[in-house]
Order: sequence, then C-alpha cells, then structure tokens
Amino acid sequence: MSKRFSWFAGALAAAVLWGTSQVSAATILFVPQDNRPVSLSYTVDTAEGAGYTVITPPDYLVSGKNYRGEADKIWQWVDENAARADVMVLSTDTLIYGGLVDSRKHNLSLNMLLNRTKQIGSLHEKYPNVPIYAFGTVMRSPRASGGGVEPSYYDEYGPTIFQIAALQDKLDAGNLNQEEQASLVQLQSTVPIEYLQDWFNRRQKNMTVNRALIDETRKGVFKYFALGHDDTSTLSQSALESRYLKLYSKGLKVDQYGSFPGADQLGLLLIARAHVDRNHLKPSFEVIYPLGGAGETVPHYEDQSVAKTIAEHVEAVGGTMTTNGKPDILLAVNTPLGKVTGESEAFENFPMISASTNAFLDKVETAINQQVPVSVADISYSNGADNTFVYGLYKRGLLYKVESYNGWNTASNTVGYAIAQGVLGKVMPEQKHHNMLTQQYLDNWAYQANIRKDIYRMQDSIRTDNVRYTGTLNEKLEAYMGERVQDFAEKYLQIDPRTVSARFPWGRLFETDITVYDQPIAPLQKELRLQREAEARAKAEAEAKAKAEAEAKAKAAANGGAVATTANGASGAMSTVVPVTKE
Repeated sequence: MSKRFSWFAGALAAAVLWGTSQVSAATILFVPQDNRPVSLSYTVDTAEGAGYTVITPPDYLVSGKNYRGEADKIWQWVDENAARADVMVLSTDTLIYGGLVDSRKHNLSLNMLLNRTKQIGSLHEKYPNVPIYAFGTVMRSPRASGGGVEPSYYDEYGPTIFQIAALQDKLDAGNLNQEEQASLVQLQSTVPIEYLQDWFNRRQKNMTVNRALIDETRKGVFKYFALGHDDTSTLSQSALESRYLKLYSKGLKVDQYGSFPGADQLGLLLIARAHVDRNHLKPSFEVIYPLGGAGETVPHYEDQSVAKTIAEHVEAVGGTMTTNGKPDILLAVNTPLGKVTGESEAFENFPMISASTNAFLDKVETAINQQVPVSVADISYSNGADNTFVYGLYKRGLLYKVESYNGWNTASNTVGYAIAQGVLGKVMPEQKHHNMLTQQYLDNWAYQANIRKDIYRMQDSIRTDNVRYTGTLNEKLEAYMGERVQDFAEKYLQIDPRTVSARFPWGRLFETDITVYDQPIAPLQKELRLQREAEARAKAEAEAKAKAEAEAKAKAAANGGAVATTANGASGAMSTVVPVTKE
C-alpha cells in the first residue's frame, strides 16, 4: 500500500473517530499552577473551546507575579466546588505549596506539606467517581534567574549554585575527576553556607513530597499523575533528583504515571487526557521532521532527545505512536538543521526559505490535502517561532488549515500543547478553532519571534533597569506592543485587528497575554496612539500659546511701566525748575 493511500485511509478513520466525537457538557474543576496565560487563560480557552465548562479558583487566590498562592483557601474552594465536577485536573504545586514559584521559595514545614498531600487522598475518598488528573514538578535548577521567581540570593549566587549542583550530579554518577572535585570544594566555599542549606533543604522537602505523591498514585488516588522536570539540563540537581524518583516510581504503568521535561504544558495536556479517557479514544500519532537533527535534537533547557519527550507526552495523553501511515494526528515537529536549538530573538531567525524547509512544508501540505489532521510543534528555536517555517505556512495559505500550531518557550512546552490542542481542536467549532490558532500565532510568531526584539530595543532607549525580568513596566512598551500585534494580525492573519488585544501579564517583556474575541470589541491601539498624540500636540500648543500670551503681557507690562516712569520723571524735573525772569 502506498504512503499516499495509507494516509488517505487514515484520514477516513480519523473522520470516523474524531469528526463525530462530541463533548458532553462536562465540568472540569481546574486548579492551575499560577495565573500566567499558558498556565491559566490559554488552557481554559482551549478547554472551553472544545465544549467543556471549566471552573477555577478566584484569581486573587492563585499564585501571581506579586503575591503567593493561598493554598489553604484554594483547598477550601475545592471542597466547596468538587461536587460540581465531572473531572478534576489539579496542580499539586498549588495545593501543597501555593503555586509553582511558591514551591521554589517556601519555608513551610515538612509536616504541613505532607498533610496537604494527604488531603488529595481524602478528596478522592470523598468523590471516588470523579477522576483526578494531577501534575507536579521536580523543582528546577536554572543556570541563572531573576525577577523574584527564585530565592532572593539566587540573583547573585544562582550561577555558582548551579555549577555546584552539576558537579554533585556528576559525583553521584561516579564520574567526577580529581580536578573537578577540587573545583567543587572551591565553589562551595564561595557561597554563604546558609544559602546552600536553604536551597538544598527545600529541595529535600520537595523530594519527600514527590515520593508521597508517587505513593498516592500507587494507591489509585490519581487517574494519572504527571511529574514535570521544570527547566532542567543533563547535569543538574533536577536531573539527579529525577533519576532517584524514576527508581522510586518503578512498577507504575505508563497509563498511570509519567515524568518528563516541562511544567507549563501539563495542565492542558491532562485536560486533553481527561477528554481522551472520557470519550474512550485511543489517538494514534505519527511524527515527521525536516532534514537535520530531527528526533535526536536535544533542546535548550532540557536533558533528553525530543523524540523521547514526544513519546512520553503521547503516552501521557493516552495515545500511541504509529509508523504505518494511518495516524489520527500527524505531528509535524520542526527541528533545526543541527542538533541544538536556537533562540527565536536571534538575528539569524528571519524568513529565508530553504530547500529543506520547502521539503518539510511539502509533507505538511500533502497531509492536509489528504485530510490528515496536522499538529505543528515548532521547536527549531526556543521561546518563539521559526520565521522561515511559519512564513512558509503563510505563503502557502496553510496557517488555518493545520489542526494546531505551537512554538513557545521550551520544546516540551510546545510538544505538550501541540499534542493537547491537536486532540481538543477536533471537537471545536470553526470559530473557536480559528481563535485558538490566532492566539498561538500572535503570541509565538508575531510577538516572540518578531516584535519582542523591537520592544527590547525600545526599552533600551527609554529606561535603565532590567524590565525583562523585574522593574516597573513602562506603559509605552505595552501600548507599542499592543499596536504591533494588532497590525500583525491584520497584515498576516487577515483578521480585524479589533478582535485581538495584548498585554504583559507579569510585567516581563519575554511573556505576553493574547486575547482573541469573537467580535471586534477591542480598542484599536493605533487610534488610541493617534488620539494621545493629538491630545499631546493640543496640550503643547495650548501651553505654548499660554506661555506666549504670558510673555506678551509681561513685556507689555514692562514697556508700560517704562513709559510711566519716564513721564513721571519728566514731570518731577519740571516741578523742581525755578523760573528765571529777566529783570
């Protein structure tokens, strides 16, 4: 059987499997890891677009940029609303620590943490017929960090702590040479002992909690539990801990438990898994790559090949991998020519169609023409789209013909969203599906890969602090960004710019929040700018006029005074002259 015919047969099967699938009015109780768009609004938008009712805790309780999550109050909310739920998708980081960032900075006792962990088991006992899908994280160990998302000392000592942890990871594996041992001792002496103790003690608490969550998985508390590796690398404390947790979880089935790179994609991935289970689906995935590193690519911020990450995400969503040409979803994974991913804001990320990109686009277009659902995971660059590839989709008129598109943050984040939105997109009405794609194109392609670098340059010209990570955001940056996003939407996506808006949700320039509306209700940022400029000109003109009038009055007053003084002076002189008469 030819590949073309087998894909066509697969398309017919997919139409039977997906095309008639309808989401009943099910309610998902969703506890996010924080209130960033990828964790909350984008996830909820996708689920609601697929027909689900999603209930979430009040935003003021959820972990945010400037405040901690209220774990106990969120537990109270869960208790009050659990009876409404058909499914629960829960962030254990939020329920135990308060949120993702809170898990890195807390000073909570181990006893309190374990008691909160046990509450999840009690929740299952109270609602045994409501499946619980939960996700947590192995605490990250970044090379550097700022902006208040790590302990305060990490700004200064983070890079050194990372090096210490990397060498200890190597020591644990028995691969540390004598020179590296000396380096480890020297590095340890440069960080205040109280900081090292604080960091490692917190990690030990979190490791204990993760073991307890794995125990709960064994007891059947969770329908599925995902443990994400948040921003890790091959030699790191996160990698070390993940190895031990892998041993601890031995014996758990892949349909019960998974542990793999990423954190921000997990909420949506598990909502998609709940959808798969609820509708008794078993989606099959085939993966295609362009010429280059392909599945052997090891992306930035991760410690394994992308092929392994994809396979683990497919298992997590309840799917299977296939190579027989009949996928329910074709996962088109755009990888770089080499085996190392770049950064989307880099100079070299500009649209320049190559033979390899064209060949890959040909595969995508062929599949679409044969009615095979294509979900794109664009991981050639971290933190944004590959301009060459997405511009190719644009030129071929394929932007809104794919099932989903993602190209954001880390590779695992992108892969998880691509799989989840590929699954959920099939049951979306056309407008909701269009909105989902628009949101991703404007965030990943328009802003991250293009507008962001201009925002950085604009920032350098108007302020001195590092607002990419901290500081008070200048409102000019957000207004400029909003106008550029709307212009991009009109030019490249051919949509009314008043149907989209953009903002910086956490005041950080590397992260934006795109809202897509069904109707053109968003203010047109260009008009607002022109209005501000007109008002500024009018104000300046009025001030200039008032200044000129004041100066004229002052001059007139000065001139009038001079005349009066001269007249008065002449009169006085005359009054003192003694008339001289001739005798």
